[in-house]
Amino acid sequence: MAAVNWMYNVSLGQFLEIFYDGIDNSPKAQLTKDRVANIIYALTYKAYRYINRGIFERDKITFKLMMVLRIQIKEGTLLGSDVSLLLKAGAAVDDRNKKFNWLDQKTWNNIIALTKHKFGPDGNMFYKGIVDSMTRSATEWRAFYDADDPESQPVPDYDDKINADSALGPFLQFCLVRSFREDRLQVAANKYIMKMLDNEFGQPINDQISEIHAASLPNKPVLYLLSTGADPTSSIDDYARKFKKFPTKKTSMGEEMEGPALAQIKDGFKTGDWVILNNCHLSLEFMAEMEVILNPKDVEVHEEFRLWITCAPDNAFPLGLLQMAIKVTLEPPKGMKAGMNRTYNTMVNQDFIEKVEPYEKWRPLTFAVCFLHSVV
Repeated sequence: MAAVNWMYNVSLGQFLEIFYDGIDNSPKAQLTKDRVANIIYALTYKAYRYINRGIFERDKITFKLMMVLRIQIKEGTLLGSDVSLLLKAGAAVDDRNKKFNWLDQKTWNNIIALTKHKFGPDGNMFYKGIVDSMTRSATEWRAFYDADDPESQPVPDYDDKINADSALGPFLQFCLVRSFREDRLQVAANKYIMKMLDNEFGQPINDQISEIHAASLPNKPVLYLLSTGADPTSSIDDYARKFKKFPTKKTSMGEEMEGPALAQIKDGFKTGDWVILNNCHLSLEFMAEMEVILNPKDVEVHEEFRLWITCAPDNAFPLGLLQMAIKVTLEPPKGMKAGMNRTYNTMVNQDFIEKVEPYEKWRPLTFAVCFLHSVV
């Protein structure tokens, strides 16, 4: 993912933390094969959650798709050529003998690429006869092509064969939807991911600040990657009150602000206070020193000290800090479901729901306000 965005860099040390946590906290089992399966699932989900927390919404589907494809390649279900077909489709095909007026040329080229491709290690030419099928069942294929949600529709003449192959079937359907309706690619990708992994991997996730704090350490800061208009300071302050760390010590980074920031950090080493450094992309040289600052020699650091850093993405951001910090993205939720999920996980709790009587009137009113908040 570092090729997508420099700020997504991770280290072997961060992976090993996930690895050992997955082994220690995955469900136990008497049979070795069941125990191994539990560990693999736990590792997969924990790695997904860890990376997902630190990447922007626009890149999350890319990460999940890369993860699923890599798993299937390692299992031997897919080959690199299958992934190439998914990415390129009919880009290298130029067949002018289009047989159906309701198809555009690009889609026709994609279909021709499907007919020629050998899927999986067995070289299965699954869609070899798809043009003949489209000729025989033109009405059904036209309906499939024009459907609002082709990824959820049965595939004419091929549906039973696709459903019969639990390992390769979801990928075959994904490639078909990608070839026919490129505009539905993201929805189809999410459906494919949930089929191959679990529904958990396709649901909106809101990482609670309590979980982020629990994962942090005095020498492991929290690094917020900001989008336009985002600011986690108020959330950190609200959470700090629970630990009697409010008011937190804050510095807005910029020219000649390194001295005050360093002084606050050193004071925090002694007192256990929380320090927030805002807009740290304006002081990259100081960020490059953070790895040394947070691991001082012959200095006892208070176990309750925490450092919270906010910055905008920058390709010159120090690699060392990226590979030691807990990265968290902060941006508006995408979609109504994600918006409602975040509202109920951050602003509404059980005490709030039971705050006013009669409950049967208060709770629907709360839902309506949360719904309008998500719309806005």
